[in-house]
Amino acid sequence: MAVQIIEGNLVKIVEEGDVDKIIKELQNFNGYLRMSLKKDGYFEEGYIFLSKGSIIGYWYSYRGEDIFGSRAIDYIENMKNSRPIVEIYEYTDEKLRIMMDLFKEMFIKKETIDKVESENVELTSDDIDPTLESLKYYNITLTIPEGKPLKMDAGENYKEYLKDYRLLEIFGKEEGVFRRGYLVYHDKEPILSACEYGDKVLFNKDACIIIKKLLKDPNVVIDVYEYDIEKVKILIEYYPQMILKKEVESLIDDVEKGDLQGRKQEKKIKENEYTKPLSREELLKKFNIPLPDEEIIDDIVKEAFTPSREELENIKNELIEKINDYLKTHKDIKSYEIYLDVYYEDEYKCKCNIKLKPKRFFGFDIIYRGRSKSSKDDKIIQNIKRNIMDIISDYPLNIDPIINIEVN
Repeated sequence: MAVQIIEGNLVKIVEEGDVDKIIKELQNFNGYLRMSLKKDGYFEEGYIFLSKGSIIGYWYSYRGEDIFGSRAIDYIENMKNSRPIVEIYEYTDEKLRIMMDLFKEMFIKKETIDKVESENVELTSDDIDPTLESLKYYNITLTIPEGKPLKMDAGENYKEYLKDYRLLEIFGKEEGVFRRGYLVYHDKEPILSACEYGDKVLFNKDACIIIKKLLKDPNVVIDVYEYDIEKVKILIEYYPQMILKKEVESLIDDVEKGDLQGRKQEKKIKENEYTKPLSREELLKKFNIPLPDEEIIDDIVKEAFTPSREELENIKNELIEKINDYLKTHKDIKSYEIYLDVYYEDEYKCKCNIKLKPKRFFGFDIIYRGRSKSSKDDKIIQNIKRNIMDIISDYPLNIDPIINIEVN
């Protein structure tokens, strides 16, 4: 597939970087590391994507071959051992979400879901209450299919309405902050759970820990909705982390086969009643979520790929620093001034004006004093311009430069 990384904000470049040490220091960091090496005359590149400091994806590229996700781990580990150049780029939450949506192949999928060992999950049991820091948070947007309202604000009597499939929406305070939790029941037993925690989401037993706290709020609101197996299937398809009971997936399999013997299901379900999982577009349509039009999508993509003013300012400052380091050590230059601007017009562009004051030898000082310049003078200027061009070309981004040199 064609890959075009959404450009992040360049934070730092580390020569011969210790990648594991760098990752360890990037706590609560969203973004990616770009590793690069020269190998057999070709550039070898590796990307490690981070969410809140945790690794969530990989991409490896060499000689036109791209390898994604868990398949790229071994290649990335080999690059680490060679101490590559490491560039650190920061993402906003929005850019990271768009990147994950555009290139799902890069991001690691959890192969197995941790399930509760006990067959019966009781919210009133005294489970070991881990600290909030130990819970697994997901930076995603939670979309729960709506059910038919059965009992709104049921309060402590909610257990009276838990026959068949039910969705409980629980709204209350946890440590003084309003949270919203979701529990799906099947014949009075909870089978799926999730909880919105600020801009993050908790699933499974982690969600139940917060939900238990919500239920202790005297002002908690508990709404009960009628649910069905199809909505349960949708939730499992899109949020498998919600699973509380290990029998849920086999229950779904039996329903799809029309075989309900030995189950607590009492109502008959026709064979082949349930079709393949809904596509993203069908899911949005089913729950009356409007599809974004092309103009909205173009605006989102354009915004994601267009660097911010801060990003452009960082690039400008880094280029000025590199050019300054070069000019101040040039043997033929007495003093200089740098005027540089970086901007974005479908691509990165740079205007660089340099004013030089030469040292008084080898005829360099008479270039612009009314006399014709010598070939040696011209070579000096061209050499300076070429070296500045190389500095800009060596920058990790592709920048189209315009360079003017004026000698005083």
